[in-house]
Amino acid sequence: MKVRAILSALMLLPLFWAIALPAQTQGAKPTTPSHQQAVPPPPKAAAGPTLAETMQLIQKELNAVGKLSFVVHVFDKEEGNGTSRYIEELSKVVADPASCTIRYHAWVSMHGDVVHDEDETLSLHDVLGLSMLTNDQHEKLIFEREKANPDEKQTYYTKFVPQIYVVVIRTAGNNEEGFSFASKKTAERVNIAMAHAVELCGGKKDKF
Repeated sequence: MKVRAILSALMLLPLFWAIALPAQTQGAKPTTPSHQQAVPPPPKAAAGPTLAETMQLIQKELNAVGKLSFVVHVFDKEEGNGTSRYIEELSKVVADPASCTIRYHAWVSMHGDVVHDEDETLSLHDVLGLSMLTNDQHEKLIFEREKANPDEKQTYYTKFVPQIYVVVIRTAGNNEEGFSFASKKTAERVNIAMAHAVELCGGKKDKF
């Protein structure tokens, strides 16, 4: 879901190419018959699961997350300390390999008030990078990116209880989508699968 709305293990196997060298007779140069043109090698393909298999895994894992309840403690030297209570839910996830999109419904409440309730679509063609972070790490990353000048110091920090892990996906215009998990192991698995799907769809899977 949109990360700002509320504020790779499947190591891709290396690509191996079997390059057949034509047999050569000592002292003679290899020749190609005039009636036969050299055949180019087949296009490269990422090793590992197919796109359909990968998208199916992503869809299954995201639909299994259910509701996440957590508290965010904010410690701010200038504005004072505060606590916010959140509930997040991701539902109706459809990961479509034909269009390289992930469609889902995102719902978020804060202190019992609904603050986000929308259908979302993520195009893997447009992904420029992704990383698996804790929400605390992500908040720090957002501050570093948005601060007014290089010398500006962060006067606050956040603590999520329990800790939430998020697969953060960056797209054009510094936009971000985020998928949250209570389990670090599940977040890592989805991050690896997402990186593989992004690669197969022509996006960029670099960390940021």
